[in-house]
Amino acid sequence: MAREDRRIVALSLPTNRGQGFARNIGVAAAHAPYVTFLDQDDEHAPGWYDHAVEVLQANPQFAAVRGDVELMEVPAELSIRQSDPRRLAMVNSTVWNMVMRKVVYHALGGSPTAATFRTREGAEDIAVVVALKQYFKVAKTECVATRHYVKAGGATAYFLRRTRLVGNGFEFTELTTGERTGALDKALAEFHAQAAANVEALRGQLKPKFAGFRALLAGVSLRLLKKISGRQHGPR
Repeated sequence: MAREDRRIVALSLPTNRGQGFARNIGVAAAHAPYVTFLDQDDEHAPGWYDHAVEVLQANPQFAAVRGDVELMEVPAELSIRQSDPRRLAMVNSTVWNMVMRKVVYHALGGSPTAATFRTREGAEDIAVVVALKQYFKVAKTECVATRHYVKAGGATAYFLRRTRLVGNGFEFTELTTGERTGALDKALAEFHAQAAANVEALRGQLKPKFAGFRALLAGVSLRLLKKISGRQHGPR
């Protein structure tokens, strides 16, 4: 693809350090103000990029925009209805159906890279999404963002196999080692604590402290961050 389109740059890493690390390197190398992610078994729907950028440009109060997901080639034994609560959980907990402001991704500290997250259940997505929704506003649109192909050995199939419907919700019938031992909860807590510290540090840096043009610039930046986060922070 990089050979056919000069806008595409292929980056090769010397060692496999996980999906989160690869995403962080990709975002660091990107020049555009918006970023998105795409796993090897997915494809973004035609028109999604244009739609997402249009939404973010017209609504500066939003840090990201999330679209819908089409599940493709779902194995017969894992068939899932449109109204299945597990489908909604997947749509709301992944990053590959979102377009995000690059500055916000950096503000959160990027994706987690600890070994605890390098598992097939995709916990690094949940970590980023939970932190994003806690500190910033996320727009939702019915536009289809991603066609997600459900491979037999992939994270989505694994999620469906170890869950079952209970009333209007669902429950897990099998837990991973990290979930049973509490290691995943600990890693998530550490990531979210760092994300909170990052956001607060940035807010502190953006408070107007200087006279003249620098004060004006700092004030504008602070107002923009307030709009994106949806929180009011006056002088202390």
